[in-house]
Amino acid sequence: MSRLTGISLMFALLFLGISLHAAADGQFIDIAPKTEGQIQLVLDTLDASINDNEPGLPAIVMMLHGEEAHRFLRNNYQANKALVDQAAKLAAYRVIEVQICATWMRMNGYSKSDLFPFVSSVPLGAAELDRLATEEGYSEFTVDL
Repeated sequence: MSRLTGISLMFALLFLGISLHAAADGQFIDIAPKTEGQIQLVLDTLDASINDNEPGLPAIVMMLHGEEAHRFLRNNYQANKALVDQAAKLAAYRVIEVQICATWMRMNGYSKSDLFPFVSSVPLGAAELDRLATEEGYSEFTVDL
């Protein structure tokens, strides 16, 4: 597990974007909880890597399972339009795969109909991250901004 702080995140994510698919197993970023600015920095950096995304290799899984998940719900679109639109574009280019914890959704009174089409739900975010690491061979990047 890599721990990154401050400005080193930007350089690490640029490296991640450039060498993103050096390991075909894939990578994931655990986003919970992060501020809008921190999520924007992650998306901006990954946006710069669109041309480096090799076809047929897995997208980075971006797991939402804390307060930041509110930003990716339909009823909060107007307040988070730029962030959501950028995430949707990155998902369309298969740079990221946005997932949200269904347990978090249930605890906060949301259902799948509250999600955008590019956001998928998983039963338990932490368990999915563990499954990606143990069964799929994904690498975790823990980001401390």
